[in-house]
Amino acid sequence: MLSAKLNAALNTQMNKEFFAAYSYLSVAAYFEDEEFGGFANFFRIQAQEEIQHAIKIFDYIHQAGGQCVLASVAAPKKDFMTPLAAFEYSLDSETQLAGEIDNLLSTSITERHAPTQVFLQWFITEQVEEEALFTRSIKRLKRVGSDANGLLMMDKEFGERTLDSGSEK
Repeated sequence: MLSAKLNAALNTQMNKEFFAAYSYLSVAAYFEDEEFGGFANFFRIQAQEEIQHAIKIFDYIHQAGGQCVLASVAAPKKDFMTPLAAFEYSLDSETQLAGEIDNLLSTSITERHAPTQVFLQWFITEQVEEEALFTRSIKRLKRVGSDANGLLMMDKEFGERTLDSGSEK
């Protein structure tokens, strides 16, 4: 059974995962407006993954005897000056999520709830992968700069991404 403190912390994290999905859809909309369908595809897939993360927590809360509480989702950032700025914003978001998962793990340790500690290991590994994905993409975007051919090559590559590739859900 989850303590009230741990239940509340899991709900907070679940809602942050939903916000992350909403944020990625906002970034996808930016890329759609810029006619970069491949980049938009990349962020649509990121949004789907974040929804899966939120649902994973939703299911866990119920399995562990807790109660889910869905919160309002705030409007995400919508204006980006460049593809690089959109990816840097996203890396910052992933870094924040990783820190929040670390805090959630600390709460589960303080509350002496081993099942939640085990459950969170998957998220810890996932955050390392997410941060690495965005870091690599940012390095590539910095190399490309504003070169149209480089951006179009990356757009083509990102357009081929599917939810199953790069995702072990």
